[in-house]
Amino acid sequence: MTIKVLDLFAGAGGLALGLESVKDNSGRPVFELYRAVEIDKYACDTLRSNFGKDRVIEGDLSNTKIYKKVVSDCRGKVDIVAGGIPCQSFSLIGPRSGYGKNDDRFRQDKRDDLYKEFRRIVRQVEPKVVLIENVRGILSKKDFRGEKIIDKLLADFERLGYCFDNETTGQKYMVLNAVEFGVPQMRERVIIIGINKSWRKMAVPQIRATHYGPDSEKKTSDGLMPYVTIGEAIGDLPSVCARVTWTGLSDTETRRQREKNKEINYGAEKLPFSRETFEQHLNKISESGVKFFSFVRSNGYPYIDDHIARSQQMTDLQLFGSMKEGETAKEFITRKPKLAKKLIKYNMETFEDKYRKQRWDAPCTTVFAHLEKDGNRFIHPVQRRTFTPREAARIQSFPDDFIFKGPFSRKYRQIGNAVPPLMAHHIGIAVYKIFGGIK
Repeated sequence: MTIKVLDLFAGAGGLALGLESVKDNSGRPVFELYRAVEIDKYACDTLRSNFGKDRVIEGDLSNTKIYKKVVSDCRGKVDIVAGGIPCQSFSLIGPRSGYGKNDDRFRQDKRDDLYKEFRRIVRQVEPKVVLIENVRGILSKKDFRGEKIIDKLLADFERLGYCFDNETTGQKYMVLNAVEFGVPQMRERVIIIGINKSWRKMAVPQIRATHYGPDSEKKTSDGLMPYVTIGEAIGDLPSVCARVTWTGLSDTETRRQREKNKEINYGAEKLPFSRETFEQHLNKISESGVKFFSFVRSNGYPYIDDHIARSQQMTDLQLFGSMKEGETAKEFITRKPKLAKKLIKYNMETFEDKYRKQRWDAPCTTVFAHLEKDGNRFIHPVQRRTFTPREAARIQSFPDDFIFKGPFSRKYRQIGNAVPPLMAHHIGIAVYKIFGGIK
């Protein structure tokens, strides 16, 4: 039996990809993406390219036509309704972290109620299991009446007949960190799993960590593997350089830089994959890193796609080269105040880590959709530039043969918004237990 999944607010498909990677004892896929619903046209192009065009429904769930299409296609045909309910208003990055937290528009954000569209579909489709992924901020966010969004959400689904109690903790949700599942990134997410009590009366299986993080009290002695570092995840990729933009340059400097840019190796949309370089890299990294590549490069894909450096201003490149690994803008200002004043153009009072140089020997900080605007919080540890789309995809644990569609900036957005597929894989293992698999 294949467990069919309806993925709402599907994005680029990280959750579905992770679920589909779960295999039974015979090596057959356990889950199948039956339909994916997404409003972003470029993400839909990505979904069609990687999962097949017939599985994708493009449009807004609050649109009656789209809603009826989803219900018509999926009622009686899917076992799971899953999705990452849009989380911009729950996020602890941006308005909630500073200037906007007392803004009425923020307190009464309409996006808080998008879970109701999810609930409407669940009521009509009546799946055996619901699976919801969201940012940690959903646990503290309140509506304009002062009620916690998470409490409203859980109560609404409990009235539909779903049980959320965890078999180990008794809690109705789990807070997971992607780094504890072999993803080279510190990324906390709330996972909510509900089981339809009219189908099966049981507690929700615990999602078991496989790795320990940098700050974890658990270690190898607890049966866990060490975390995967940025260096392990992207160290085999070819070196590329950022081209320089004309901002702030004189006409003479612009002409000179335009000629220099022609000589810069900034990468390409499709590069040949070097098996020799990759094998050398595998011989230098930990067992955790090797295991990571068993997921990311499992099928001999012969290319590296979207390994292109973002163009930067000259002052940014000077700043990137002057910062130490792991250093934030605030720390750099303290260490080099005169140089910082010359190179940093932003107000640092609101975002003290507006710039961050990542560490080669550590997991990445949380990757997010702001990457489409700039990569200043994701400065490469040893090259004077920010992460390429493929490096960001690796850090999110997307396999190299997963190809993103759309303009350069929108690829970054899709990657930043995604559920890390490797974390989704381990969520899928727990969900499979509900259906009787993996004792």
